[in-house]
Amino acid sequence: MTRTWFSRPLVRFGTAALVLLVLVLAFPGTRALAGELLNLFRVQQVQVVPVDFTGLEQLTGDGALGNQFTELISDSVDMQQEPGEPVAAASAEEASQLAGFNVRIPAGMTPSQINVTSGAALSLILDRSKVQALLDEAGRSDLVLPASVDGAEISVDIPASVSVAFGTCPRPGSGVSGNTEQSTTERRYPDCVILAQIPSPTVNAPADLDIEALARIGLEFTGMSREEAAEFTSTVNWTSTLLVPIPRNAAIHEQVSVDGVTGTLIQRPSDETPQFALLWVKDGIIYAISGLGTNSQQAVEMANSLP
Repeated sequence: MTRTWFSRPLVRFGTAALVLLVLVLAFPGTRALAGELLNLFRVQQVQVVPVDFTGLEQLTGDGALGNQFTELISDSVDMQQEPGEPVAAASAEEASQLAGFNVRIPAGMTPSQINVTSGAALSLILDRSKVQALLDEAGRSDLVLPASVDGAEISVDIPASVSVAFGTCPRPGSGVSGNTEQSTTERRYPDCVILAQIPSPTVNAPADLDIEALARIGLEFTGMSREEAAEFTSTVNWTSTLLVPIPRNAAIHEQVSVDGVTGTLIQRPSDETPQFALLWVKDGIIYAISGLGTNSQQAVEMANSLP
């Protein structure tokens, strides 16, 4: 799961930025907001939210609604810096030099490959009428965006990231992605585990933008009742929390102690292709370990062996 989140192409990143920011304010790789009076967002903690992805699949699919959403992204997003192709590094030291931060590798483990992807930057200006039209077209005219959304300028600065692979893993650009048949991936790369590392993206936001209201709308869009969404959003610090959406009723999660901090362990116990992902934040760096299978304890052990 996390391998997919950290390897999406930039176009899909921009798509996720608008969906997850304007509608559900979840990362995957994204968070954003900027304006005349600025609020700065930096990830300090991770929180999981189970959602129904049906609505988001409508927006990102190949149908009429998906095409309308793609057009909105094209009209709204300005890619100011695109990430380059992943660059192979021979060691953690070389990766640290390329990425600009201290890359950590679990003690006693030898990576099969290390890849560094340069940073990116984007901005977008929200058009309330167009976004509201998408909600209406999706059958959710009951969800009304606040007026503060209109004209809000969004900017995101994404640092360079590092992917450290262990075992037999596909190389970047090999054509193996989150869209590849999972059973095929499991047969070809059963021992592949990925450790991803990226400094927190920085996000600037208008001080008058009602982020909590946007979050409530997004959570209702993804299946929560109005009461559930209101209760959940009231518990979240929206200036420091990375929301990670997971499929409702298809994944489980728990908090675990890792690397001297509290992390979140996500498990998707599918009969055919079980998966796990461990996420945590330490010293301004977001870490994620993901792999196939049921041995999620492996991720915890790796995290606790980081120097």
